[in-house]
Amino acid sequence: MRANLYWSLSGILALAVSSCATPPVQPPPVVATLPPPPPKMPAGGYIGMKSPTKRPDGRYFTPNLDNTDQAAVWHLRNALNVAALGCDQAGGGVLDQYNAWLRTRAAAIDRYYQAYIREWQAPGWWDWQRVYDDNQTRIYNFYAQPAMRAAFCAAARVEVVQVAQVAEDDLPAFARAALLRLDRPFVDFYAAYDAWRDYYQPAPPPVEPPAVVRTIEPPMAVTPPAMVATPNGAAPATVVSEAPAIAVPVTAAPVTPASVDAAEPVPAEPQ
Repeated sequence: MRANLYWSLSGILALAVSSCATPPVQPPPVVATLPPPPPKMPAGGYIGMKSPTKRPDGRYFTPNLDNTDQAAVWHLRNALNVAALGCDQAGGGVLDQYNAWLRTRAAAIDRYYQAYIREWQAPGWWDWQRVYDDNQTRIYNFYAQPAMRAAFCAAARVEVVQVAQVAEDDLPAFARAALLRLDRPFVDFYAAYDAWRDYYQPAPPPVEPPAVVRTIEPPMAVTPPAMVATPNGAAPATVVSEAPAIAVPVTAAPVTPASVDAAEPVPAEPQ
């Protein structure tokens, strides 16, 4: 009976100890990590197209960086003018608002335009008008790129409503911010295309040009003639040996690839 009591108490003690023991720590579940999907070609892109180069600060070159006050206002007018002409098939909603802005803010827009023209005339270039016209064409072609039209028109619909409520003196600050928003569809497209191009067509590593070995013939070395015995008491003949050619390794100058400028955008066909 005493033995039974002992074993009963031992069992109870063992159960108590086992219930107080810390459960084993389960290792965290293993989560499979998949590599990110490869980048996609942006809609409207094609193999071999060229995107603008980047500035030292990492931003793509566009017509709207580092503008003066009057340039910012006139560039905004150019951007909205392209939207008014080309967005009918991409949702519309720009033409009427744009014309209303021109009517109600005609004096202010003209004041900034006249100051903008004086900027072009100030350096005294005899052909400033031609250079100015080329610059305006580049701005129009930039905003008329068909691959970005839908996104550009969506941004233009927002800006053309807001610009009508901006006071004359506040136009430059608003224009700078609005141009960055209007440029966003183009910058995003360039970044997406560059990511796709760099993934599928990485730039090859630079190849060192092979060393060019050029053989230089040194001047003839003058050595004392060797005396050769001849039979029958004839005069001894002399033998002149030529010096061997010396191969001098010459390393070609490294070839530096020429820089490639970004192609200008192709103008869209008129709607």
